[in-house]
Formats: sequence, C-alpha cells, structure tokens
Amino acid sequence: MKIKMVRKIIFLAGLVILATALCMAEVWKAPDQEKAREKAKKIVPFIKEYKDDCKINRKICLMDAGISIKDVKDVYFLLDSPIIKKREDHYEPVRFAHKRHAALIQDCSMCHHYRPKDENALETTRCSACHQDSFNPDHPERIGIKAAYHQQCVKCHTAEAKGPVDCKGCHLQKVPDHKDLVKLPDNADPFQVTAECLRCHDTQGEDMLKTAHWLWKGPSPYTTGHRKDIMHGKGTTALNNY
Repeated sequence: MKIKMVRKIIFLAGLVILATALCMAEVWKAPDQEKAREKAKKIVPFIKEYKDDCKINRKICLMDAGISIKDVKDVYFLLDSPIIKKREDHYEPVRFAHKRHAALIQDCSMCHHYRPKDENALETTRCSACHQDSFNPDHPERIGIKAAYHQQCVKCHTAEAKGPVDCKGCHLQKVPDHKDLVKLPDNADPFQVTAECLRCHDTQGEDMLKTAHWLWKGPSPYTTGHRKDIMHGKGTTALNNY
C-alpha cells in the first residue's frame, strides 16, 4: 500500500511540475507571421508622383530589370492597414499569400502596375505607398487602400473564376471582446442570460427557432411516460424552460 501511495504522490508531483513548466514557458510564435504583423502596422511615405506607363511597357520594364519570383522575399502579407482601421474594423486581416500568387500569375505588373517617378525608388512598391486615405483632395484620381485591395483582388478572382469574391471568403468576422458588451447582474438566471444574448443576436435567435435543436421530436428514453412516444419533443408537446 505504501509503495502505491508513494507512486501516486510522485506521479501527481510530476504533473504539477509539468503544468507549472508549461505555464511559465514562452509561447512559440511563427516568425513569418510576426514579421507580417509588424510590417502591416507600418504606414509608408506616400508616393505623390508615379511613372504613368502603359501595361505592356510596365511589364517589359520589370522584365528588363530582371525582377522575377526569385526576388519575392515575403511569403505572405497580412492586409491589416492602420489606414483602414481608423475608419472601420469589422473583419480580421486577410492573409495574402504573396509568393503563391506571384508563382501562379507570373506577371508582377498585374499588381505593381506603376512605379514611383524617383529613379532611386524600388521598382515594386507596397500598395499602401500609392493608395492610402480615400478621397484625398490633393490626389482625387487615386482610390484608397481599401478600394485598391478589393478592386484588384475581386477583379482578378472574377476574371479567373478562382478565389473568393465575398467578404467572408477572405476575412474572418472580427468578434469583439464580450466582457465589455454583456451586461448581466451577479448570479443571473437562464432567462436573463438568454435575453441579454438576444439583445444583439436577435437574427440568430430567430434562426435557432427553425433548427432541430428547437423543433426535435421523437422517443425520449429519459422522460417518464415518453420513452417510446415518437411525437414528443420541443416541436410538439415539450416546453423550453429558457
């Protein structure tokens, strides 16, 4: 008995040590993702003047400069512009697979359609260098960064009949922290909890009333008198208590 007790104590002590070590351990973060997060936060200088080449000439210029997929250093970007977030912040950022798109398209001029007039500038600049705030009175011909992203991506996805073209196809819905939204008294009862959820989620509440969760019926082996009653259930004779 004593040996078994000692083994149990050693085992439990080991679990405690392991749990403590896991809690204290630094959470691993993907280097590429952290790099993309930091890059997304930056607002680069606005390019006021650009070289207005035709599409064919632009493609030739990039080819002459020897720019190809081998020059793509960033595997992917997070399209999470602080310029857009100043106005709205409803969705999670898009993870744009930069290198994969470059490999599929094989034409950098599709996205990098212009270059700065400054000959010392990079041949391929970020979208947000040319496109920033919408309705810039000094540059009314320029669309904002949000429109630039959507126009470029949706247009190409539609033309190629590949890739998403709706909001949720690219973005995850941004869920706000509910601790600042939910207003309930201490020890709230089920009715109060349901009412508070429905205060914002009334549409989801209506949808739930059409589901099997609300309308089920059939034998209820744990309900006295209804163990074989095929017509018993929330959709017929039972009542919901919340």
